[in-house]
Amino acid sequence: MNKIKWYINRFSLMSPLEVSYRMKEEIRARIEFIQINKSIHIPSVNTRDIRWYFDFEGEEKVIRSFRENINWKEEKAQKLLNHKFTFFSFEDANFGESINWHKDYKNDREAPLKFSKFINYRDFEEVGDIKYIWEINRHQHLISLSKAYYLTKREEYKKEVVTQILDWIEKNPYLRGVNWLSSLELAIRLISWSWVWFFLDGEIEEDFKNKWLETIYKHCLFISKNFSKYSSANNHLIGEAAGLFIATLVWDFDKRSQWWRDRSFNILIEEIEKQNYEDGVNKEQAIWYQQFILDFFILAGILGEKNNIEFPKKYWKRIEKMLEFIASIMDKEGNIPNIGDSDSGYAVILSDEKDFNPFKSLLATGAVLFERGDFKYKVKKIDEKTFWILGEEGLRKFRNLKERKFVSLKTFSYGGYYILSSDEDTDKEIKCIFDCGPLGYLSICAHGHADALSFTLSVGGRKFLIDPGTYAYHTQKVWREYFKGTSAHNTLRIDFENQAISGGSFMWIKKYKTNVLEWKSNNEYDYIKAEHNGYRRLKDSVICQREMLFNKKNKIFEIKDKIISKKKHRVEQFFHISKECSVENIGHNEWRIDNLDKSIVLKMDEKLEVGLYQGSLNPILGWESNKFDVRDACFTLRGGVVDSIGVSIICTKIKVLFKNEEVGIL
Repeated sequence: MNKIKWYINRFSLMSPLEVSYRMKEEIRARIEFIQINKSIHIPSVNTRDIRWYFDFEGEEKVIRSFRENINWKEEKAQKLLNHKFTFFSFEDANFGESINWHKDYKNDREAPLKFSKFINYRDFEEVGDIKYIWEINRHQHLISLSKAYYLTKREEYKKEVVTQILDWIEKNPYLRGVNWLSSLELAIRLISWSWVWFFLDGEIEEDFKNKWLETIYKHCLFISKNFSKYSSANNHLIGEAAGLFIATLVWDFDKRSQWWRDRSFNILIEEIEKQNYEDGVNKEQAIWYQQFILDFFILAGILGEKNNIEFPKKYWKRIEKMLEFIASIMDKEGNIPNIGDSDSGYAVILSDEKDFNPFKSLLATGAVLFERGDFKYKVKKIDEKTFWILGEEGLRKFRNLKERKFVSLKTFSYGGYYILSSDEDTDKEIKCIFDCGPLGYLSICAHGHADALSFTLSVGGRKFLIDPGTYAYHTQKVWREYFKGTSAHNTLRIDFENQAISGGSFMWIKKYKTNVLEWKSNNEYDYIKAEHNGYRRLKDSVICQREMLFNKKNKIFEIKDKIISKKKHRVEQFFHISKECSVENIGHNEWRIDNLDKSIVLKMDEKLEVGLYQGSLNPILGWESNKFDVRDACFTLRGGVVDSIGVSIICTKIKVLFKNEEVGIL
């Protein structure tokens, strides 16, 4: 898509007020460029008592408690010491003797060191893949290095942290380069630095400290002038406010900090309700981003209250509801569906555990904050991140919390998710997440996927039918369009068209609405009937409805897809199968899918012409992405038919089998 068309699409989704705001921002950017060498007065700073700030009672006691309860190893710190990094598609990638903070190491491209706001970070030719540059510049790896110093007192760790921060300051002058472009990136870097400040334990030389504080002040100043607004005010605004709020509590820059603190505090209070439904579902319809923003909300809330800044009850209540949603969609092994966008990003990285699960970690933290024994039941143990956030007191409270079985909420009517399930949190668990939510948030729906009436299915904690994930963002446009498109979800596609029309990598210009027509749930069955209007836009308006009935006694799902039209249309039905599974054809349009000791049998409609794809490039089908910029081959079943005029119904049955059970008749 050429740049002119992108700008036309983007402006078409803006209100007159936003257009005016964007124009003023362009003028302001040019004034900043003219004044780029203007000196900035740095006020005096009061750095707070970090031990009190993080609520630990004594270094030796903390370290002893940590080592007794957390399986921490120095292995990661040693690799970071040698500039070996693991993120996205990198596995111990060597960044050389001196880190180039402006380089996309994967694609061997270096972003220019020019006025930041004149850089188009979306342009691969100019900067490469910006995600690979920004990830290392979040300085989350420095938390691990400084933590290693805190726990071992080995000077080499501290020396490396200081060297990298000084090098970053020298190579990233104010307002030059891509690392002074996104307020969210600056906010995350500030959060990382707050933990580095703590783990260095006050042992910071004066000259280094002064240079660092000057850069910290400039970070705060930049964020305060460049909050995300209007159609961009999604998770970015939350992260920006949290980063600035936390920074003002660690580093107090006279009266300026008080103003920044008040403003960022108010943004957090407003946005937690604006961006999250009453039922706890994040409005971006992207579950990874739900954990992302929850960290911002929780970190800011805990830190604020330790500094006598009380967040209102409604703030904490919304956090608790968001955690209830996560607990409800989590299967017995801690798996969460890959619904919507995911960039594998974190607000903070405080755990070096290889099996770290960010969703379980949030529930562990929530168990302590809200005295929820049922959250503890879901996660069983405390994790390293929760330990550092809540300290020894949190560890004690978690231990003393009495477990009680978590009862999933099955209906999230605002967010549009419904759970068809039985025997939850047991080896016989069957859990289906049905998606009939909106496309996304605000006018561009940036992180939503065209996935109306799709569903996922796990059995006993084993993944079977999946949402394939995200894989790409700003680069690899063909893959970006595939993974966010309709054919990458377990739903219907009409005439090879997506349910919504994309206007760019993070923009939908024609959206759909969903409607739940009926929902019933009892001990014998769960039943849902829903529709969307995404294909009403076609010349011959098409109505798509899906009914799903889950019979809990015989463990059978019956799916009826109804297409109502006046003319014939090409109808396709997709089922994406976890890469953990094997697939065997056992009859006409009948497939057995095995994942270790659990199985399902999927029987598709007799009239469909069915193909099985694995890692296919033409067409693109049979791919799964569980991590940003990483994709693996999996199996996808695609059934297609040119359907008759009027009302047409496509029937599918899914039977769940446990060990030694026979298929029987479907």
